[in-house]
Amino acid sequence: MSMNLQAYKNHLEQPWGKIYYDILFRQLEDLKGQRILDFGSGFGIVANFLAEKNEVVAVEPDGAMIAERRQDFSYEQLQGSLDLLHKLPDQSFDAIVCHNVLEYVPDPKACLQECSRLLREGGQLSLVKHHEVGRILHIAVFEADADKALRLLAGENYQTHSMGEAKLYQLDDLIADLPLQTEHYQGLRIFYGLQDNSFKTQPGWAQQMLAVEKAVYDRSPYRDIAAFQHFWLKKDAALVEGR
Repeated sequence: MSMNLQAYKNHLEQPWGKIYYDILFRQLEDLKGQRILDFGSGFGIVANFLAEKNEVVAVEPDGAMIAERRQDFSYEQLQGSLDLLHKLPDQSFDAIVCHNVLEYVPDPKACLQECSRLLREGGQLSLVKHHEVGRILHIAVFEADADKALRLLAGENYQTHSMGEAKLYQLDDLIADLPLQTEHYQGLRIFYGLQDNSFKTQPGWAQQMLAVEKAVYDRSPYRDIAAFQHFWLKKDAALVEGR
């Protein structure tokens, strides 16, 4: 993965970077008293939030990102990727979070297979992924780049501002023979990514936009135009036999 670490850090420090996590944390707040794996933990922002009310093991391949974490973290940090997951015991987690990771790995199917193995029966997988429709809206409206939008519509992979090429995928295809079933999905960055950034530094913008996003992130058609979608999957071994 090609990553511009400084550009990514700068993005997260802006109002339009911070609000993403404000929304995500609202969607994760019901996870309590569980043993959780954060696969692809990055700077540890989500791991740190979840560790307030859970036992968290974070796995991240990039040592530079691990080094940039907050120093007051209260979770276990491991460096590695799919190879490290292979070493962890079956059904050792109540929940797994995998956020904006599968777009950047060589074999997303293998990652989901390991997540399925590591989840206990009835456990949840919180998976955030890029959404093609929302991405193209962002390019055509916020960036006002019609040529780029047309290339994406023609099947070109999406180039992020700091993480390199993101290969979009169809979740249903990846879980077709796995004991994972989608229970629910939510939208992330439905409206705010379409606004000019000049609005986002105004007093009160973050609170007002958070209220708007929260009001609709569980509802269609709003969640169906989001730049990211947050899927909640449940492990059910009986699914494989029934398919």
